[in-house]
Amino acid sequence: MKSSNATSPARTALVAAATTCLFASLLVATPVHASPGGAVAPDLRAMADGLDLRAGDLERGLALIDEIPEAVLLAGDLALRDWVTSTHPELVTTSRADIVGCAGAIAWLIASTAIPAAKILKIKRLIEGLGGVAKAVQLFWGASFKWEKIQALGGAAAALGAELLGIAAVQQKCFS
Repeated sequence: MKSSNATSPARTALVAAATTCLFASLLVATPVHASPGGAVAPDLRAMADGLDLRAGDLERGLALIDEIPEAVLLAGDLALRDWVTSTHPELVTTSRADIVGCAGAIAWLIASTAIPAAKILKIKRLIEGLGGVAKAVQLFWGASFKWEKIQALGGAAAALGAELLGIAAVQQKCFS
């Protein structure tokens, strides 16, 4: 008499056939990311390219902040205006209507001194605390430039995000 745990060849064949049918249906099923009409939805590559463009734009804007000497920021708003006028005269002549993207929004705000020197100094120190401009942008890229994800990072990344999001023009141009 056979034990109840023994497998018969017929049972093994039945299990193999059922398993084959299940996996075969998975192989011919329409992928989840495909649209009903058969066209494939935008792939991850396109999304990554979009994030790369946003990251590059944010990096240029934060690099401008990082370029401002701390001594200038400690000296106040007038010293900041003088520094911008002598170092980046093209920013002084740019109107708000001319700004394009995140870097443009940050540049215009610095040139117009719409952001006080003390706030720029705080942003600059947060960038340094994250390991520099590239590291800060990399963290934001990893969070897809979404506030909820940036907030979840905590620490200096969340603080930097909060500082930048507190500026309406930067929020609109840099974050989704």
